[in-house]
Amino acid sequence: MKKTGRIGILLVLLVLNLAAGCQPGGRPITSRSPSPTAMPPETREQPRGPSVSGRLLYAGQGHIWLYTGTTARRLTGPTPATQPAWSPDGKRIAFVVRGEGYSDIWVMEADGSNPHPVTVNRSTYPAQSREAAHASYWAFQPHWIPPEGDWIGYISHSEPRQLSNVLSVWRIRPDGSGEQPYLSLGGFIESPVWSPDGRYMAFTFFPYNHGAQLRYLDLDTGNVVHLGEEVEGIERYDPAWSPDGQWIAYAARQAGETHIWVMPSPANPLYQEEWSPQPLSSQKAARSPAWSPDGKQIAFIAVQDGCFELWLLTLKVSSDGFPRPAGEERLTYGAQVDATSRPSWAP
Repeated sequence: MKKTGRIGILLVLLVLNLAAGCQPGGRPITSRSPSPTAMPPETREQPRGPSVSGRLLYAGQGHIWLYTGTTARRLTGPTPATQPAWSPDGKRIAFVVRGEGYSDIWVMEADGSNPHPVTVNRSTYPAQSREAAHASYWAFQPHWIPPEGDWIGYISHSEPRQLSNVLSVWRIRPDGSGEQPYLSLGGFIESPVWSPDGRYMAFTFFPYNHGAQLRYLDLDTGNVVHLGEEVEGIERYDPAWSPDGQWIAYAARQAGETHIWVMPSPANPLYQEEWSPQPLSSQKAARSPAWSPDGKQIAFIAVQDGCFELWLLTLKVSSDGFPRPAGEERLTYGAQVDATSRPSWAP
């Protein structure tokens, strides 16, 4: 494949879950990942939760789930699947399949049919062997690059050696062609997400020996810029663009608590003025915000009863133009949502 040391927050969690203008480089001999085995469909009614408009994807208990109304339906088979992401047209889903010592980006139809790998990261050496550990690659956090969705962005590394290398942004076409590096910096990059018009890419950046902070890449200029003010003692990650591109929700950790916050995006005229980010969630261990298609709600995950569950945050617009919280409801019960996986929402 490719790819070029500290592991960031999301990948630390993922490893625990498992135990719980450049040119693309060369790739070692790899083999296609096995297709997930078909399983009988499973649906879960959530009688205590609110009804969801549109189609909300989330990962839990090793599967991708589609939540509509008050019902969650499983889309994937027994092969561990996580980190789903809708294509811009809502017709396809990119996701991650984890194997023994590697992971791949896959794509399936909106109803869960025709799942197939896009990247090819599995080593041909025997599983659990030393050779396999030094010849396999990892791919995480797919996100379709708007507006057309002709590319899928994701994070990976340029040398195998498991996760010991710097994580950078890569891109590949949905048919598996054209794999190439997209952005690499002096530190770990995670959670790359593009603005709806495709002009900006926001991401989490881990400078060496520093905590998580937000950056964005301006595709018009090629410049990487700090996204909002950095404050000592506050880590910021999991950026998410609003559907109109005017706002960015994110998770921020301070004094042992993590909440969902919102700030103007670089496309918002307010971004050039004086402002302070606004807190949205009341849960003390919240992350991974995802906007509803109409921009009036945010789904996020938070710890409840000892595991992560989905929550729904309703918004209102205040006099200063900022989105403000207007209500917070728990969406799932016993779903055991994957803490490394952001929800994804489509009409």
